[in-house]
Amino acid sequence: MTSSSFWFSSGQIVSKSWKILTVLAVFVAYLYMLSSPIDPPAYRYPKPPSLKGPLKKNSFLHKAEQLFKGQVVGPESFAANKNGTIFTGLADGRVVGFKGNDIWEITRFGKSLPECGSFQLEPICGRPKGMKIDKNGDLLVLDSYTGLYKVNVQTGEKELLVSSAKGFGNVPFKFLNGLDIDSEGLIYFTDSSTKWDRRNYRYEVMELRNTGRFLRYNPDTGELRLLLDNMYLPNGVAISADGSFVVISEMNICLLRRYYLKGPKAGQSDIFADNLPGYADNIKLNSHGNFYVGLGAVRYEGISRLGPFLDLVGPYPNLKKFIAKVTPLALFDVFIPKHSMILEYDNNGNLVSSLHDPTAQVIPAAGEGFEHDNILYIGNFKIPFIGKLKLENLNND
Repeated sequence: MTSSSFWFSSGQIVSKSWKILTVLAVFVAYLYMLSSPIDPPAYRYPKPPSLKGPLKKNSFLHKAEQLFKGQVVGPESFAANKNGTIFTGLADGRVVGFKGNDIWEITRFGKSLPECGSFQLEPICGRPKGMKIDKNGDLLVLDSYTGLYKVNVQTGEKELLVSSAKGFGNVPFKFLNGLDIDSEGLIYFTDSSTKWDRRNYRYEVMELRNTGRFLRYNPDTGELRLLLDNMYLPNGVAISADGSFVVISEMNICLLRRYYLKGPKAGQSDIFADNLPGYADNIKLNSHGNFYVGLGAVRYEGISRLGPFLDLVGPYPNLKKFIAKVTPLALFDVFIPKHSMILEYDNNGNLVSSLHDPTAQVIPAAGEGFEHDNILYIGNFKIPFIGKLKLENLNND
């Protein structure tokens, strides 16, 4: 090789290198200038709990059956009437009833379109969330986007009781979520965020802002009252067996809050349980008067070499901003460990048991555990079946 050809070749390499560096610099500058969809504060979680005692790992959820596989997607929450019919809401906006091997449509929120169930059309098709049968046999349902409804389970006729557009205090409801009804017919429910709607829940989880609210609605008078605000993604709601308090999950911060309905502390709140081994989702009372708490995802000591993802990034707002602006929403799920769990707490906030699928093979996720006639029905907003676990199988172990 002559000296001139050597220098020519070297010049080409240098030129290409500068081009690559220039492209990289422009790309980095673009990412820097690109605004992030979230503006999180710094937050430090406590050291996650270890799987010992009542949290000891087991495979109880492996005993579950998968009902109506391929016929449903996203059975989020459950309710049952005196006739033994169980109701649930689906990702495509439908509310269905099922009994035995039969399942049928009760009603639908929003439009009926072939693409219902997709991210793009969720606000149009609707997303039924928390539900409960009232004293008259009607089904009270929160559609995450449009409001609180009363549904005639025989005819499917819907009546809007509380509008999301109207909201409370001139602030519309953005993300209606959990619901329960007390013995007097008063309805307690959560609005998880004033910024993000349900389909963008991943941003709400990452941002960790306390914009959620807990409210009460009186269907006889139409009165709507704000009971708690400044909450971190308030989600599930369950009233105690004696009606003296209600438990609300604050999903973002792995905490259960207790709001007193009766007694000298009525109108006050405190922590019922904290530092949960996951992000608390729906809450349901069981036959023992205890609370079943589903987890949207898990966090515990030893979950990975580095620790739980949100625990790691929580203290670093700029890192969270960067992740949020470069990661498509659908890819956030890669940070979720494959382990599903349902917790059981007693009336005093003590953890008494837990049900696990440590590989998430049978139950990929367990957002709710609903007991009816000694059967635990398991739901989650994205699984394509309804989980069914005979509790007698657990008692025999």
